[in-house]
Amino acid sequence: MEIKPTKYQPGQKVWTLIGMKAEEKTIKGINISVDSDGVQKNYYYMLVPKEKECSSEAFASYSEKELFSSKEEMRISVFGD
Repeated sequence: MEIKPTKYQPGQKVWTLIGMKAEEKTIKGINISVDSDGVQKNYYYMLVPKEKECSSEAFASYSEKELFSSKEEMRISVFGD
């Protein structure tokens, strides 16, 4: 079984929707998992604000399909051309 390269790398800035709002975040880490069928899934970890917690930030994970290289790429994915 071969682990394929990830689309994004730690330290890279990406765009995603958080609470229906477009936000640019920096990838802090990647979790790569492979299921029994050999399907690879990549999850990217970023710091996001916590809601009503003691700490002001928490790690959240996002799949590759939830992340975009640019705000324009995200806009096209959401609204079309």
